[in-house]
Amino acid sequence: MSPKPLIAAALLAALAVSAQAAERLVVVTPDIAEIVVALGAANEVVGRDRSSKEPQLAHAQVVGFSRALNAETIAKLKPTLVLGSAAAQPPTLWPQLKLLKLRAEEVSAREDGGDFADAIRKVGQLLGRADAAGKLASGWQQQMQPRPARNIRYLVSYDGSLVAGKDTAPDTLIRSAGGINAAAGLNGFKPLSRDAWQALKPDVIILGSHTAAVYGGKDAFAKRPEVAATPAGKQGRIYLLPPQQAMLIGLDSPAVVEQMVKM
Repeated sequence: MSPKPLIAAALLAALAVSAQAAERLVVVTPDIAEIVVALGAANEVVGRDRSSKEPQLAHAQVVGFSRALNAETIAKLKPTLVLGSAAAQPPTLWPQLKLLKLRAEEVSAREDGGDFADAIRKVGQLLGRADAAGKLASGWQQQMQPRPARNIRYLVSYDGSLVAGKDTAPDTLIRSAGGINAAAGLNGFKPLSRDAWQALKPDVIILGSHTAAVYGGKDAFAKRPEVAATPAGKQGRIYLLPPQQAMLIGLDSPAVVEQMVKM
């Protein structure tokens, strides 16, 4: 028998296996969407949350905002696999997806992103890309190793009122940058009184750029008496970062940490 028919048959078999393995993915948080894209599975994504703006996912239908998702909306896309992290809200989303008989995996359950490397590996296993995911996770972990400790007090605020305490993504970023979280005495995101801003004595303040309308912009915020009296206010060390960088752990977090080191 000529080798050409055998080669053709092998190619057809490989294509059939590939077709069977292809998923209809809905990715409901931007941190996990980044992983899917990095692992080369963007073409399998049929749905995404509106914060996932990678060009490779432009074809995918938007299913809502990651912090306010609806299980029925996701189900309408008939996904074979739904992926996301603890950033997906409401908390009832995952059980509701299971009730709808959907295969749904919350691959990162920690709000502080402390399990992000494991999430990379889990996504790789689920998508049949374990080797690539292992390399990606190892490289990411190495880049996130804490920098030398520095006596710099950081305060990260979502909107000029809520600040990030322990068990948050900003806390993870601050520690990786070798800094001190000025709000480490709080758990999660908590509103801060005017007196507390001054009492915490932050050397660096980072604000979410997406909520600038709430606090009136950086210049107006810096003029607040309680802010102007802080070391950060006196030295002009107030910065804006997009929420996906400052409030979420993702593949770009090592670069964010480097930014923070230089602030």
